[in-house]
Amino acid sequence: MGAFYCSTCWHVSPSFQYRCPSCGATNSFYTEQQYAELMIRYIHHPLRRYRIIALQNLKQMKWKDAIPDIQERIRIEKDMDVKAEAKKAIDAIGIYHNRTENEQSVLKDEATHMYEHLYHVTSKVIPVRRIIRKRGHYHLRPRGLR
Repeated sequence: MGAFYCSTCWHVSPSFQYRCPSCGATNSFYTEQQYAELMIRYIHHPLRRYRIIALQNLKQMKWKDAIPDIQERIRIEKDMDVKAEAKKAIDAIGIYHNRTENEQSVLKDEATHMYEHLYHVTSKVIPVRRIIRKRGHYHLRPRGLR
């Protein structure tokens, strides 16, 4: 099951709790989906501090559905710190999801071609005929029999 998040102090808990152990707020825990939607709304908050914290939390959660809203925030934002944090968030989310999609596609490819490596030649073929023409058969015999 997913994590639960306190909307008051941003505390993360593995289980649902009625009272937050960090700040003591009651009934402030949300599921991951609800918390991500709350953070997406906080991206457009009038206070700079809330926008930065929301972007950092979305970056940490790797929430893919937030990318269009973050891009909109980059477009309309005038504060350079918030804009930089939004770019970091998009980069982190994009890298994470591209990496996981690539790993899944590689795993699918490996599953279909599991024995393909058995048919690849891994050693170099020595052209024996050319060597025999140049040197003869004597160098191929053991040393005691020459």
